[in-house]
Amino acid sequence: MDILNGKHIVLGVTGSIAAYKAAFLVRLLIKRGAEVQVVMTPAGKEFITPLTLSTLTRKPVVSEFFDRRDGSWNSHVDLGQWADAMLIAPCTASTIGKMASGVADNMLITTYYSMKAPVFIAPAMDLDMYRHPVTQHNLETLRSIGNIIIEPASGELASQLVGKGRMQEPEEIVAALEEYFTKQAQLSKKKVLITAGPTYEQIDPVRFIGNWSTGKMGFALAEECASRGAEVTLIAGPVNLTTQNPNIRRIDVKSAHQMYEAAMENFPGSDAAILCAAVADFTPAVTSDTKIKRKGDMTITLKPTEDIAAALGAVKRPDQKMVGFALETDHEAANAQGKLERKNLDFIVLNSLNDKGAGFGYDTNKVTLIDRKGSQELPLQSKKNVAKAIIDKLAGLLFCLAFLLMPLKTQAQELNPTLSVNTSKIQGTDKDVFQSLENAIRELLTHQVWTDYHFAEKERIQCNFNLVVNKYEAQTGKMNCELTVQSSRPVYGSTYNTTVFNFRDTEVEFNYTEQDRLEYTPGMTPTNNLTAILAYYSLLIIGLDFDTMSPNGGTDILRQVENIAANAQSLGSGWRSFDTQANRYAIINDYMNGSMADFRQLQYKYHRQGLDDMSANADRGRATITESLSLLKKAKQAKSTSALPTLFTEIKKNELVSIYSAGINKEKQSVKDLLSQINPSLSNEWDAIKTD
Repeated sequence: MDILNGKHIVLGVTGSIAAYKAAFLVRLLIKRGAEVQVVMTPAGKEFITPLTLSTLTRKPVVSEFFDRRDGSWNSHVDLGQWADAMLIAPCTASTIGKMASGVADNMLITTYYSMKAPVFIAPAMDLDMYRHPVTQHNLETLRSIGNIIIEPASGELASQLVGKGRMQEPEEIVAALEEYFTKQAQLSKKKVLITAGPTYEQIDPVRFIGNWSTGKMGFALAEECASRGAEVTLIAGPVNLTTQNPNIRRIDVKSAHQMYEAAMENFPGSDAAILCAAVADFTPAVTSDTKIKRKGDMTITLKPTEDIAAALGAVKRPDQKMVGFALETDHEAANAQGKLERKNLDFIVLNSLNDKGAGFGYDTNKVTLIDRKGSQELPLQSKKNVAKAIIDKLAGLLFCLAFLLMPLKTQAQELNPTLSVNTSKIQGTDKDVFQSLENAIRELLTHQVWTDYHFAEKERIQCNFNLVVNKYEAQTGKMNCELTVQSSRPVYGSTYNTTVFNFRDTEVEFNYTEQDRLEYTPGMTPTNNLTAILAYYSLLIIGLDFDTMSPNGGTDILRQVENIAANAQSLGSGWRSFDTQANRYAIINDYMNGSMADFRQLQYKYHRQGLDDMSANADRGRATITESLSLLKKAKQAKSTSALPTLFTEIKKNELVSIYSAGINKEKQSVKDLLSQINPSLSNEWDAIKTD
């Protein structure tokens, strides 16, 4: 379907020799499904008759404020509300001047001033008129307030001179409209998080530490994203700005901590984040509840605020994009490049205070866009146009990702699995069936697309599936097996991989013959027990990995695991709630149970906030891990019969002993006591946590 289908277009025609092309424009627009209403100036009617255009549009041409025959009123206000776009083609120097100066003396100009939709202007005049400073000034005025100028072409003019000034051909004008409306839908169904403005760090009830940011750049970005169809969450510091587009949901904050909390809460549900706010790097260590009196010198001790960009970059999923901002005074490019890498950004926007007309308080900005492939320096321009350039680049990344997701569905997948099938317990049997079984399982694990998320090869989750066949009945193909499943993820800033999941399933029963294929359809519970088990563990691994990256980040995937467990009750043992306390049903049921919410929070706090921080600051990371273990205790108290807390300690025992080989004695002893309460069977391991 054409992007212009169903669009309402007001076509303004002014007094230019190029007015004859309006007939061709109307035909092209109607052919693409648009509905066209022509509005003419009195001079325009001297070049092409209203009868011609009304015949083509099947609508009366509007030219006067009222009809001289019956006195009926033509409402320019109604036209402004009806239109999806206004196109003035041709547009003379006189009309351009009136539009720029506020001279509303005809129906076309009053319609322009009532227009809610975007306005496209296709100038048409002699070359000297076009290049006259007044005309250029007027065009720049119209451009600066958001009008879209379709630049005239060069060629032979009505004066028989040759130069720039002839109206673009109708095909080019229609292409400009199509490009605009395509771009307007570019971010449809995308959710974008934007931070904007300063933060104020309170000293006392009347004083604060702040900066000169006005929020204009961030608000321009929000409006641009919303105009392209995105759902925007705008987290704004204290600014005197308002939003226009209803697609913008605004969250007002004051301090860096409030902005951090709002960003962390809203980022998991976003497709992209643009971190434009000028967030304070430091905040007073102590604030006063009363106004501090003037009593000589005063010293304020500052402490670092949370690093929002680093925190979001640490939890960013492969399908999310992040844009950062850097305001530098020296070594600009090198500092921005370092920030790009440290904070896991996709590209960064470099501002420089060395550029006149750029930075805080101005309506203009001059920036450089930097990514891992290079940089693009933009000229000084309005912040609205800077926002367009930034969103063009972001939209390209998101479109690229969506494009990859569609054609690669038969190849891309989320896991990087290894598989072994052990048949040493089976004697005197044709082993071809086991080789066929191994090939079928490997095919499923290696090529199945489990989710809609696209993972780059280096981002795939490391996991191991080890199947031990205990019994095999050749006549029926029935097998009794044990399956050990393990997954791990890299620790940020190190070469160490931490184990996230490790479980030995002793209740794996299924029938298999060499002719069987293992096939899984997302959203459906398999009728084959082996396929159901493999789908269960694969999705569980992915969901748990997402939970370690952001709070409850794997919810949509883990709901699928719940559905498999609930609908596979009749397929065999291990699915039924009453079988054991540590079977497939019990694991996912306990994990998603609201009473065990502390255990789920533990995954994020332990891995992303604690373990990932240890390479940067071992003491701080260890302290966070100690805090996270209190959630383990709460989960155990919430449901004493759950096997999850015990399973966690078994998975993490060696890692915990290593982590607490350092630290203060009080911390070591408290952790040792807690772990002994959770899993006393590992007392020998916990004794390895030595206190001096």
